[in-house]
Amino acid sequence: MVCTILLSHIIYGQSCCSGGVPISGNLGLPISENNTWQFSLSYDINVLRTLKDGSNYLDDQSRERITQSALFQFGYSFSNRFSADGFLSYVKQERTINQFGNTDYTTTNGIGDMAVLIKYTLTKPSSDKFIFTIAAGPKMPTGRSDFVRDDGIPLNADLQPGSGSWDGLFWGNGIYNFDFRRTFNISTTAIFSTKGKNNQYLGAETYQFGNELQILFSINDNFMLGSQMLGTSVLFRYRKALTDRFNDKFVPNTGGQWIFLAPTISYNFSQKFAINALFEIPIFSEVDGTQLSPTYRGNIGVFFKINKKNELLKL
Repeated sequence: MVCTILLSHIIYGQSCCSGGVPISGNLGLPISENNTWQFSLSYDINVLRTLKDGSNYLDDQSRERITQSALFQFGYSFSNRFSADGFLSYVKQERTINQFGNTDYTTTNGIGDMAVLIKYTLTKPSSDKFIFTIAAGPKMPTGRSDFVRDDGIPLNADLQPGSGSWDGLFWGNGIYNFDFRRTFNISTTAIFSTKGKNNQYLGAETYQFGNELQILFSINDNFMLGSQMLGTSVLFRYRKALTDRFNDKFVPNTGGQWIFLAPTISYNFSQKFAINALFEIPIFSEVDGTQLSPTYRGNIGVFFKINKKNELLKL
């Protein structure tokens, strides 16, 4: 059960025209027994080499965006219904432009924004067939959003490790376990992020990323591999991002919608420790205007928890 629930929560959200700061889609650790700490640490890389105009591919290999992130999530279960999750990240943004025999390379790195979710499970704690959980919380502007180029010119918002704004996060997850095979289940997660304004953008301007909706659907099963459990999942992710705003005016070439396919795998060394990995590719994308769109992404990480007696995990 740990494998399949964990797999449904390791997909990450991105900003529309860049690698972006991976926050909203990463939120939500598995439901656990009360008085339990949970931790997740992962490395994530998102590569954007596909230039698109609307839904049309453009034959242009001159631009590349790469976002690499170290992601740390922690959570504590106060009871069988109430829990809280926190999220921290360290983000490295890279942009390369090759034109007329010249290469322009720009990079930034730093601590990203922090997010907190307060979660409540609506279904009965004794239910082992259907579990439904809702959550809400803030995204706080703990990351820098004021990096400048070597010549002193401020960098665009999509190259900053932080957004500079307070956002609202709303999250819901449902898991249905089938009777004919107890290790088989389906999971659906919805995440809505309402974006605030960065009122210190470029010194005295305002910038607001577009509101974002993500819907994740996964088919999950566990199999025995030797004496341990192997979790497998096929996950589909729909993402819709509205157009950004600069000084309350729409920013061209921002926003769009995507559908991603991500096969994932997780290996449980025990009920308290697992490693997981995924590889995600877009199967549909339609951007507003002309933008770089995701080409592929990868993620590998570890998950562990400490029980209510605060005993350290013995591997």
